[in-house]
Amino acid sequence: MDDSNPNLRIALVVVGGLIIAIMVTLLFVLFTAGDGQSAAITDITAPSTTTTTTLPATTTTVETTTTTTEPLPSTTTTTPTTTTTVASSTTTEGSSDPSEFDTDTKTADFTGDPGSSLTAVRTGDHTTFSRVVFDFEGDGTPMYRVGYESGPTFTGSGGGDPISPSGSVFLVVRIVPGLTYDVDDFTPTYLGPTSFGPELGSIVEIVFVDDFEAEMVWVIGLTAEEGFQVSTRVDPQRVVVDIAN
Repeated sequence: MDDSNPNLRIALVVVGGLIIAIMVTLLFVLFTAGDGQSAAITDITAPSTTTTTTLPATTTTVETTTTTTEPLPSTTTTTPTTTTTVASSTTTEGSSDPSEFDTDTKTADFTGDPGSSLTAVRTGDHTTFSRVVFDFEGDGTPMYRVGYESGPTFTGSGGGDPISPSGSVFLVVRIVPGLTYDVDDFTPTYLGPTSFGPELGSIVEIVFVDDFEAEMVWVIGLTAEEGFQVSTRVDPQRVVVDIAN
């Protein structure tokens, strides 16, 4: 700084003094304002007030629904019992003594579950009597009627030509059910002869007549009227005709 200019020096001193005075004034104002704010804050502080709000008690009633389950009525289902009665297969052996044979007509109802298909006709010599056997399928024996009938010709229920077996008297064998074929597919089940002479005892000829509507008819031609008996056997199912010699 140039000390040769006294005016300049004086001006600087004045300006400096003004700056100091302004700063002092500002400090005073700031200090005063701070104390006043503190006082104001102190004065504004109000006493603590405790407010108690009592709400009315609310009672909520929940309705309880009670469901009573009544027991269902007991239901009893009764299933009818089906009883199937199957007649047992009966084997009737008959007597082997020709003295017990007679000439009366012999009949019998079927037993078990007879099959209608004839499979064979067989003969046998038993010294004192001759036997003719009719074999059938099934689990039972068919009904039969065996007796002497007048001849000399015979015609089946289905018509056709009359049949004239050889012999003087005729023992007619009627069997129901009786067929020479399978009832389901009509396949022949009896493949034997329909007429033959076995030359046994008094038997002259055995002839097939008819099987119309499952009523099978065979005629046994004899030299004389002899006592006879009829029986049934199983395994296979069969009708047996024994004729005294």
